This record gives sequence, structure tokens and C-alpha cells, in this order.
Amino acid sequence: MPQEQPLISVIVPVYKVEAYLDPCVESIVNQTYRNLEIILVDDGSPDRCPEMCDAWAAKDSRIKVVHKKNGGASDARNAGLDVFLGDYVTFVDADDLVASDMVEVLFKGCVDNGADVSMCALQNFSENAPCLDGRNSSAEKILSGEFVCTQFFCCYGPNPVSKLFKRSVVKESRFILGRKMGEDAAFTYPILYAQERICFVQRYMYFYRSNPSSATGTYSLNQLDELKTLQEMLSFYEEKKESKIYNAMALEYFARILAHESKMKKSGIQDACAQERLRQEKMALMKKGGLTLANRLLFCFGNRFSGVFRKLFFQNQARCKRMYGGC
Repeated sequence: MPQEQPLISVIVPVYKVEAYLDPCVESIVNQTYRNLEIILVDDGSPDRCPEMCDAWAAKDSRIKVVHKKNGGASDARNAGLDVFLGDYVTFVDADDLVASDMVEVLFKGCVDNGADVSMCALQNFSENAPCLDGRNSSAEKILSGEFVCTQFFCCYGPNPVSKLFKRSVVKESRFILGRKMGEDAAFTYPILYAQERICFVQRYMYFYRSNPSSATGTYSLNQLDELKTLQEMLSFYEEKKESKIYNAMALEYFARILAHESKMKKSGIQDACAQERLRQEKMALMKKGGLTLANRLLFCFGNRFSGVFRKLFFQNQARCKRMYGGC
């Protein structure tokens, strides 16, 4: 693509990913869309990552490096948002990979469809299950923000990666600091909700590395932080009088509470305060106003048959992901 194309920024938070950083950056610098600003944010990484970032900047003039004191992924992404110059911006985690034409395809999706946000399908991969670039299909769906937040959010919505944002929709947005989980969703949901048109490309172009040692790979009580985000989302949709989205998110919130109860049990975590918190949150949710009769019945069923409810809920979520994502 010619250099007069709009500048697109790629923000990459970097921390303790020495083994994965080079393949990640290589997949970005080799994008078919060439007019990029690649911002590597060294979040005070204690390994070789800082010097690796500097080495990449020496090789490619499109790469800028921000060295900062460790503050977590959200703080690193915010540091990138504070300095990016692009007309559009996307996020890539430093241990992941992206298809060689992801930026080009997402940009084209925005331009061709008059959308300020585009997104693609995300595929998990590991050393034992390599990623597959789904070049057989780049079909697009144009979705409303309401639809995404109701039917699609938990399939592809929470994570800021695999998305391209026009500068105007993120200029006032920042990631919440100090939250171990749920900070991604807290960033994306108000942006997605505000969009009249979102272009979804039905193709795996972002490859998310499954890392057993990551925050999502092992269970800890820090993961309860995501419930605060779900509470905030419920309040947001309640204030907006968005009954459909509100009830969809209430069901997700309930399922997440049950999932945390199960994970605590399987992990052998016996924490009376955490268990009581989950019980109280579940009871408070079941008593909330604005719930449909169907949700009230489902909550009663789930409270009594937790395992069956979880299985059915997450199976249905996977079915929706396949149906709406087309992947």
C-alpha cells in the first residue's frame, strides 16, 4: 500500500516475554499495510525485552520504544495511547501473533463500510496447537453496537486486541489501573456500544497465545476483579435503559459467579470471605429489578443446579460464537 495511506498505530505492551517478542514484532513489521507507527511499551521488564525493543527500533524506523516503570498491562497500554499519532490504532499483546494482512483488512473494513471500529476473529494457539491463518474467507458482517454488546460481546468483544479503532473513538478512553481482570472489557464495552456500525471480518487474523503461567492460565482470587467490571456494565446499561443488553449481561454475570465458585473449589482455595462475597453477589443479582421472567427462572435453576447451568450456558456461548463469527 502507498505511504500516503493514513497512519495506523500499533500499541504493544511488553513485559517478560523474551521468548515470544521477536516473532510478535516480526508479524507486525511484515504487515502488508506499510504506513505504521509501532509503539513498543517496555513496562519495566526485568529480562532482555528492553534491549530487544531498542534493537527492533534500530532496524525499523517505524518502531518507537517507550521505557517506563512497571505498572501492568493497562498502564502500558495507556502510555501508548498517550503518545500515538495514528489516524487509527490497534493493540497487540507481545506474546501473540497477527496475520500478515490483518491491519490492511481491518482498515479496508472500516473505510468500505463507513465504520469507526472493525474487528476480526481471534484464535487461541499454543506450542501443541499451532495457529491457522484462515485465508479461505474474509467475509464481512456489519453489526450494530447494540447487537455486539447483546449477542457478541463475550465472544469477541472484551479484549482490545483483534480490533482497529478510529482515533476519534478512543481519544478520551483509558484502561483502568489496578484491576487484575476485566480491565479489557471495561475499556471496550462503552466504545462498542456507541457504534452504529462495526465491521466484523469472519476470519482468524489474531492469534492469542495460550500460556498456562499467564494471569488467565491459572486461577487466583485476583480474577474476581472481573466481577466489578460486570457490575459496572450492568449499571451502565440500566442507566441507558437498554433492557436487552442488560439482561444478556446479567446472565453472563451470573454464569461468571458460578464459574468462580467452581474454579475456587477445583483449585482447592478455601477463602471464606471470597465465598461469602460470591454468595452475596449472586443473591443481589437475583433480586435486581429489570430482569426478564426467563432470566429469573434461569437464575433459580442455576442456583440449584450450578454445574448443569454452567455447562449449558458456556456451550450456548460457544455456539453463538460459531454462528455469529462464522469461524
